[in-house]
Amino acid sequence: MSFSTLHRRQNRGTIKEESDQPVDERDDSCPLLGDDDRPSSIVKPRRIRNVHVINNGLLTPKRSLAQRIMGRKNRLIQRVLVACRLTEAPKDSTFKQVQMKTHTTIEQLTAIRSSLHDHSQSIIKLSTAICCFTDNLASLQEDSTIIAAEGHQIRDIALVFSDQVEKSILAKVDLRIVEFERINVLIQGRTKLVLDVEYAKRTLAVEHQKGNANRIAERKQALQTAQLECEKATRFITDQLKFLSPNQATDLLKLYQEYAQQAEAAFQAHGDLIDTAIKSK
Repeated sequence: MSFSTLHRRQNRGTIKEESDQPVDERDDSCPLLGDDDRPSSIVKPRRIRNVHVINNGLLTPKRSLAQRIMGRKNRLIQRVLVACRLTEAPKDSTFKQVQMKTHTTIEQLTAIRSSLHDHSQSIIKLSTAICCFTDNLASLQEDSTIIAAEGHQIRDIALVFSDQVEKSILAKVDLRIVEFERINVLIQGRTKLVLDVEYAKRTLAVEHQKGNANRIAERKQALQTAQLECEKATRFITDQLKFLSPNQATDLLKLYQEYAQQAEAAFQAHGDLIDTAIKSK
């Protein structure tokens, strides 16, 4: 499933996943609500841009200490009930897959960064070894001073190349890693909101069994609030993924091409220096 699949959930239809087992996303704990699903008593939230009080880019309501403690307690209760198999685990198949893909992407980008860094450092080690060799040779043979000077220039070129890679290629890879780590944090935050929805559903069902009309109305309001907060997080993450996903593979290949061109230029400069040193003898 591609990241853009999330946006298509607004159609409220059953979407086919890439996995072998089909998943009905309408059963998810926190689906995107259609206009007909929104309670008329609650104003439809608007997207607010350029805000300052935000949590990883997502505007969240300010809550008191007591509300935060109560929220943590309710989520803990829900987790314990799930662990004890006294209630069903939240159905959140789509975002579980997205979270796994995000983890995999971060690991792959980290491996790519490490490989590029190690390769650039290996060029420095090689050029330093050549520099030491030519220095040692110059101390033994008086006519090898030119070769020794070329060895130092070879190392200098390698150092410049490594610095360029660090500031351009690796910096861009780091930016992509940070972006996906931020998405991962947002998904973790949304997981808490899913627990809020499940807790609200369960307590509403309990009040229905008791038949207390006032408590039922309170629990319905709490469920509506939890669903809207979760939906807001779902929409925000979906938009962020749409922004990150296009041309990711192509962009990374272009970065690798840029690295290869810089490495080629460094080796070409090395070759030109060696030609000059050989011809001068």
